[in-house]
Amino acid sequence: MEEIRDCLGRLACRGNAATGYVSSLYKGHRTTAYLSVGETFTVERDNTRTVVTRITTSAFKVHSYKIAA
Repeated sequence: MEEIRDCLGRLACRGNAATGYVSSLYKGHRTTAYLSVGETFTVERDNTRTVVTRITTSAFKVHSYKIAA
């Protein structure tokens, strides 16, 4: 599982591109998903949005940015 970080360097989630498994744990709440190639997983936390897209069976594309409060 690789660590996926937001634009502030904080851990947003962990993922495995080979299986498509993505997991986010924050304050005791866990959210998981299995992504097909082309699907996205979005994590919003403290005015930051991180969008994780599974682009191939070996890589994720991560886009993270601050959102207006």
